[in-house]
Amino acid sequence: MPVYEYICKDCGKVMEVKETLAEKEKEKQRTCPHCGSDKMVQYYGNMIVIASTHLH
Repeated sequence: MPVYEYICKDCGKVMEVKETLAEKEKEKQRTCPHCGSDKMVQYYGNMIVIASTHLH
């Protein structure tokens, strides 16, 4: 199951949410567990990409 990160625009705290793509597409409003704000947006943090340059 994918893990999505959301950041609060008020306090800056990041939270992780495990949910299916179908659940995510419903786009329900999230509430910050730290400050109670409803200004949560999806956060795209650091990403690791592993690729091979060797092709057969």
